Amino acid sequence: MVDKSYLIELTTAEQAATEIIRRAQDARDARLKEAKFDAEQELGKFKKELDTEYNHAAEKDASGADPELQHLQDDFRKKAGEVVHIFKQYKDEAIEFLVDSVFRVNIEVPKVVIGKFD
Repeated sequence: MVDKSYLIELTTAEQAATEIIRRAQDARDARLKEAKFDAEQELGKFKKELDTEYNHAAEKDASGADPELQHLQDDFRKKAGEVVHIFKQYKDEAIEFLVDSVFRVNIEVPKVVIGKFD
């Protein structure tokens, strides 16, 4: 038969192990809560920074003060004007080419199709 002191010692060890596990879980939960709190604070700071940056950029775009944007707009206008000029320059030639292609169709059957191989 098992000695009663061994059972008491085993029960005490089990209770101690359970207490160690409980404290470890409590410590882990506390670290998780702290990490979550820190992450939420960092996220809030980051969001404020992005909002500030966005608002600054929006004000800058609205005022047209960005020289790079102005340069891009000027460049676009210049190139769009060039495209319109080229279109006007070659419009008549393109129309003539299309009309000729539609109305002047070569209907002669090739010799290869007829079977004449010279």
